[in-house]
Amino acid sequence: MRNYNLQSVSRRINYKFSVCCLLSAVYCLLVPSLALGSSIGTQTFDFLNLPTDAKYAGIGGCSMGMIGDPFALFSNPAGLKVETPKLGFAYTQYIAGIQGGCAAYVLQAAGGTFGAGISYLNYGEFAKMDEYEGDLGTFTPQSLVPVFGYARAFGSSLIGVSSKIIYQSIDEYTGIAVAGDIGYSFYPKQWEGLIIGGTVQNFGMKLKKFDVTYEDLPTFARAGISYPLFNKLVQASAEISFPERDFIFGVEWIPSEKFAVRGGYYSWGKDLEVGKSMDVFAGLSFGLGFKTDKLSVDYALTPKADFGIVNQISLTYLFPETPEKKPEPEKEIHFKELPSE
Repeated sequence: MRNYNLQSVSRRINYKFSVCCLLSAVYCLLVPSLALGSSIGTQTFDFLNLPTDAKYAGIGGCSMGMIGDPFALFSNPAGLKVETPKLGFAYTQYIAGIQGGCAAYVLQAAGGTFGAGISYLNYGEFAKMDEYEGDLGTFTPQSLVPVFGYARAFGSSLIGVSSKIIYQSIDEYTGIAVAGDIGYSFYPKQWEGLIIGGTVQNFGMKLKKFDVTYEDLPTFARAGISYPLFNKLVQASAEISFPERDFIFGVEWIPSEKFAVRGGYYSWGKDLEVGKSMDVFAGLSFGLGFKTDKLSVDYALTPKADFGIVNQISLTYLFPETPEKKPEPEKEIHFKELPSE
């Protein structure tokens, strides 16, 4: 009779089961995404697809391997797992005077991790004219998105959900929508450093239209993998998104715990090519990271071919752990010896 290592068999079953769950979830949630992508109408709120923080913008936008980072709230809520509270701020200077930023705070709560954050985008000033090209001043389109999320661990898996209210204004017109994200991450203990993740984002509904035109939310699904190479000196990541079937590759070189160099490529960068010498940089991204015990500073530079350069910077602060208060030892009570009779 053949002998089996029950623990080893159990780990393999858990791994295969988790991968099957991930692929099934992405497939099932992808069907409505494909339907939305082919529906009649126009898409708005496209700013929801922009990377919010510099760390993952530096590797092309790969974020499925994000665990323990407050900015996971905006990309894959399954990665919200933290041991101590974290606070993150990010600022982005886009092309043509467009600016954006976000803030997020995560902490342990209710047996998992809770996160709250907000992101904004300012599109700069636009000239306002009437039908006769008469000057009517200027207006500034803006977007604002508060987000709340929760993640919980189940063995070697993480499941997270988030909800958001999306507000966008264009002159006197406003659009409002509610949407949600669902994410999954799996990190098998037998393959240290491997992370498999997937997410479906921005599924929801419009509450208020800009005008009479119906706009769809930019719903999409993404799946990816991240794995350390060369004795953890390099972290490689790859992702694919649906329904567009765009892909991303990212590499992070980590020569020390305090410093990292990053680079990435995203396939939709080819849409930026205009037939000039700067086209060679279309789809590329670069980044640097500096880290101390409590503070991380990340910077990303993303060339947009002949259109300009996007600069991003983000800060993450790890709150110090509160030492557990140990009960004070009871003071010994000494009785004076009574005088002998």
